[in-house]
Amino acid sequence: MTSRAPSNMLDPAGHQPAWIDGCSPQPGQLARVHLRSTADIAAVEAWDPALLLPGASIYDCIRASALRSPDKPAIVHLKSAEASDVPTVISYRSLLASIEQAARLFRSIAGDTRSSVSIILPMLPEALIAAWGGATAGIANPINPYLETRQIASIMNAAKATVLVTTTGKYGAGAWDRLDAIKALVPTLQRVLIVGSDDAAHDFSAAIAAQPTGLDFAPPSDPFAEAVYLPTGGTTAAPKLVRMNHRGQLLAAWIMGALADPSSDGVVGHAMPNFHVGGGVILSLRAMLYGQTLLTLTTDGFRSPAVVRNFWEIARRHRVSSLIATPATAAAILALPPEVTSAGHCIKSFNAGGSTIPVELLRAFHARYGIWLRELWGMSEIQGAVSGHLDDGTQPVAGSVGRCLPWHPVHAIEVDASNQLLRICAPGERGVLAIGGPNVTPGYVDASLDGEFFVKGMPGSLRWANTGDLGTVDANGFIWLFGRAKDVIIRGGHNIDPMMIEEVLVCHPSVQIAAAVGRPDSAKGEMPIAYVQFKEGQSASRDELLALCKERVQERAAVPVDVIALPQIPMTAVGKINKPALRLITMRSVAVEEAEKILAGCGSCEVSVDESGKRPSVVIKARVPAARVEELDGKLRNRFRDYEFLTVIELKAAG
Repeated sequence: MTSRAPSNMLDPAGHQPAWIDGCSPQPGQLARVHLRSTADIAAVEAWDPALLLPGASIYDCIRASALRSPDKPAIVHLKSAEASDVPTVISYRSLLASIEQAARLFRSIAGDTRSSVSIILPMLPEALIAAWGGATAGIANPINPYLETRQIASIMNAAKATVLVTTTGKYGAGAWDRLDAIKALVPTLQRVLIVGSDDAAHDFSAAIAAQPTGLDFAPPSDPFAEAVYLPTGGTTAAPKLVRMNHRGQLLAAWIMGALADPSSDGVVGHAMPNFHVGGGVILSLRAMLYGQTLLTLTTDGFRSPAVVRNFWEIARRHRVSSLIATPATAAAILALPPEVTSAGHCIKSFNAGGSTIPVELLRAFHARYGIWLRELWGMSEIQGAVSGHLDDGTQPVAGSVGRCLPWHPVHAIEVDASNQLLRICAPGERGVLAIGGPNVTPGYVDASLDGEFFVKGMPGSLRWANTGDLGTVDANGFIWLFGRAKDVIIRGGHNIDPMMIEEVLVCHPSVQIAAAVGRPDSAKGEMPIAYVQFKEGQSASRDELLALCKERVQERAAVPVDVIALPQIPMTAVGKINKPALRLITMRSVAVEEAEKILAGCGSCEVSVDESGKRPSVVIKARVPAARVEELDGKLRNRFRDYEFLTVIELKAAG
């Protein structure tokens, strides 16, 4: 990558990207280009990313947008999915002033220590103001409100939080209901600010309004200064905190805009939570960088059935031009009644991420609505998206997550147990996927985790990340995912890709979404099992779905041993299928089945899952005849010794 390039720079094949609105790369100006071909990507990669951005920091770039169009709506927040509810509208002028006031307040609270602002909020404008004010003053630390108290405290302690911005139960249940317990566990915390508080002394909006506008300190000038500590990982152990910097977030936002919609008049549909890289960076920050309007689809986003039900009405009314959703959300939109029409919408780009788009969903969505779902692939550790499908007017390559986005090559590799490169796989060969490039995080807040993330021994000077995703890069540069390494079902040494089961089940006309996981098995380790959620008002029998799998699942070993219908497949707060939760449901089910066989007729039995440790464990509690405690305890221990999951057995004498 060169440090500079003249305005007429061509790539080696003589291609020049079509810089729009006269916005070619130059210092202090936002460069705008719509990436539609691999030639566009190659030409863009000839430039220093610094020349594409109007400033070094998040604050600088939002300020540049505010100076261009101070009275333009920056954020439109829908209070509900109903047209009768007047939304909250915040102009760029007001947004910038609030960010400055928040940054001043956070700095004053921190005093001589580094400001670190933890944010536990639903999708409210104040969450973004606190995040960008926090990143201007020091560190912002958005946190999932639905984590357990000790997980939240662990995150805040790792971030050395000086301020917490949260709310009250007016937005439903969440961590704000446990404030006293959280505060008691975080000794660095100096102040709690409440969005929507009835007490002006603690109200976030009142506190920042009391501050003068403008900054009384210089905003960050180092583009690589840390800006955000973003938790990532599962919900069964303390999440890891990714160190994110100004340049990484801004470049990720720029890339996403160039892929989806680089216009200044775009309206970005915002329905992914701000504590996730999708909501916080590639939707929200992207909209601010490009001077667009961010339309927040209520505090619940696509978790709200009303938002899904009224999606096309909202899209038409507010002229949404681009958005991102999970495949599960797209499936819910596709399942809307036949009388619901998309006519009159302005959507140019509908990206999907978080899990693979089933081929049947891709084609059916286009057939009904005339829109191609274009799959993205990214992660918090890359600060945004790393691959996607270019909108060249043709159907996306079904099943692929697209090609590498600028500056971020991807290889399938083989590594040893210490994450040392053994070899780079040939095109089309499966391996673990590794990503290189400037947006790869400098590391985790807990540096002891870096070794298992950074690949050692890769050629060149880039940082390379081990994604943990299994996949391949084909001869045409398309990336194919075969699931997380931890999601692969291992049946007696046979590796099964869950997607080959899920793709078959969603072809059934009554199935809205499907998820396959491994069912613990004493002989084979795991056996494939599938869960389905039906479309509203529809159903199918277990035998019918099993027969479909036997007919169409390509590998005999991958045919599921059971298909279970759930009223609602568990989802993460981002809207992805929560496979860890399904694995816990399955693990408990197996434990109940086995325990009841041994304890039949011997008393009551209670089976639960303990998630407090690094690995979840099954806890079996029972009251049995005193004379049989030792015998039954031994039988249970012998039986569960054949399973890989942890088991805690607590038998007590009845009476």
